[in-house]
Amino acid sequence: MNGAQSNRLTLPASVRGRRVGFSAVMFAAAWLVAGAGSRAGAVEQPVAAAVSPAVEAQMRTAIADAWHDATTTWNDLLGARAYDSDIPQINFVKVVRPSHCYGLYVGSGPVYCSGNNTVFVSLEEMQRLSLRLGPTAGAGLAFLVAHELGHHVQKILGRFRVLQALVRENPRLQRELSVRFELEADCLAGVWAGNSPVFARSETERSNIISTLGAIGDDQMRASEGPMLDPTTFTHGTSEQRLKWYRAGFESRSMSTCSVLEAATY
Repeated sequence: MNGAQSNRLTLPASVRGRRVGFSAVMFAAAWLVAGAGSRAGAVEQPVAAAVSPAVEAQMRTAIADAWHDATTTWNDLLGARAYDSDIPQINFVKVVRPSHCYGLYVGSGPVYCSGNNTVFVSLEEMQRLSLRLGPTAGAGLAFLVAHELGHHVQKILGRFRVLQALVRENPRLQRELSVRFELEADCLAGVWAGNSPVFARSETERSNIISTLGAIGDDQMRASEGPMLDPTTFTHGTSEQRLKWYRAGFESRSMSTCSVLEAATY
C-alpha cells in the first residue's frame, strides 16, 4: 500500500486554494452519467424482464459485497479523516430518476451524485448489463460500482474543481475533458482493485474485469450503429482507453497515476 504523499493527486496552480461552492460542484456533476448504461444515440441492448425477487437479492448481495470492499479499501488509502468527511452512500432504486440528483441526471445508472455523496444503482439496469456481460457479470457490476465510487474519490481530492476550472479556461474542450474525467474514474477503480485484498488476489476476478472493460467502451456499446461511429459523441472513452487507464491504476496501485485531466494524451 502506498503512502499518503505518493497517492495525492496534485491540483494545477490555477485552482489551488480556490473555494468553490455547491453550485460549482453540481455544474461538474451534471456531466456524469451511468458508468455503462447511459449513452447518446440508439444502442441495441439486451431486453431484461422485470427483476425477480431472487435475482434482485443476488444482485444486491454481489453489489453490496463489492461496495464494502471498495469503501474499506479507500478508507485505508485516503485515511479515515479524509474519507469520513464525505461518507459515500449507495441507494438501490428501480430506475434512476432526475429527482435523485437535483434534476441533473437522465439515464439508467448506476450514477454518482456529488451533491448528496450517493451512488444510485438501478436494479433493472444491473440486470440488463448482467445479460450483456454474461459470465463476467459479477466482476463487471463490481467494476461499475467502483467506477462510480471513483467519482466520489475525485470529489474528495478536489478533481471536480479542477474539471470546472479547465472547462472555464478551455470551453471548446468540454467533451474531451468530460471523457478524461470518466477515464480518471476508471483509473481510480484500478487503484481500488490493485489494493483490494479480494480482487487483487483473484486472477479470475481480474480477468473478468478486463473482459468487462473490453465490452463497455463507447465503441463497443454503440457498435450496432454501424462502422462509422462519431468519436465526438463518446462520453466515457473507447474500450482501449478504458483498459489503458484501469490498468495504469491497477499496476501502480497509486492515485498519483490517475491525473488523466492533465495527461499529455488519453
